[in-house]
Amino acid sequence: MRLQALFLLALALSAPAAAQSPASTRDSGDAAHLFAYWPKKGMEKRFDEGYRTHLQWHRGQRDPLVWYAWYVYDGERAGLFVDGSFGAPFAAFDHRVDPAGDGADGDRNVTPYADTAFRASYRVRRELSTGFPLEQWRPSKRVQVFHYTLHAGTRARFERALSAAHANLSKQTDAPAYTWYEKVVGGIAPEYMLMVARDGWKSYDAHSAALDELVGPDRLQDLAAAVDEVRVETWLYREDLSLIPES
Repeated sequence: MRLQALFLLALALSAPAAAQSPASTRDSGDAAHLFAYWPKKGMEKRFDEGYRTHLQWHRGQRDPLVWYAWYVYDGERAGLFVDGSFGAPFAAFDHRVDPAGDGADGDRNVTPYADTAFRASYRVRRELSTGFPLEQWRPSKRVQVFHYTLHAGTRARFERALSAAHANLSKQTDAPAYTWYEKVVGGIAPEYMLMVARDGWKSYDAHSAALDELVGPDRLQDLAAAVDEVRVETWLYREDLSLIPES
């Protein structure tokens, strides 16, 4: 699939500015959409510049959706660029701000410098989470991201373990925000994503985010039976490549 098509479907998808003010989209829904690209070798700087220019197009159109940007810092996908929109209803993506104009601008400024990696959509699980920085437009400087792939038929057991972890975290007043997302479409399922807000490495001294420690002994068997694979990465937030609508 050409990157141009993704920009038509991804960056252009937003509620009409005239019908929905920026303030009304903040934390008004549970959708989380992620889009990832590999900047072409030797073109990383040009990709950043082109993407920054493309965001100006969205700003000029008064796009009411928030768009965050990260670079994956470690793990097997180090160097991957990820952008995402959080906190709006899924229905907001049934409306587009000038799709033709968006696609043309993306084709000029971004498409030549990157290859598509993936796109996926998630639903935030509020009852399992302790905070919602991205939905509330308060991104941290970095985020520790866990990807949990489950065995078929084990969602209930996994979520029982997460409920126990939530109860234990609720007693820790100094813990960073833990936000859980369940994959809706876009790859292997069942899969859950945990995003732990981090401002620096210092926060790892007090909170490792190891789920087997958080669930407690009563739910450790549920966790072990449900999880097939865990991958963990650090994502570094790029404020200069993000768009937070003016409130």
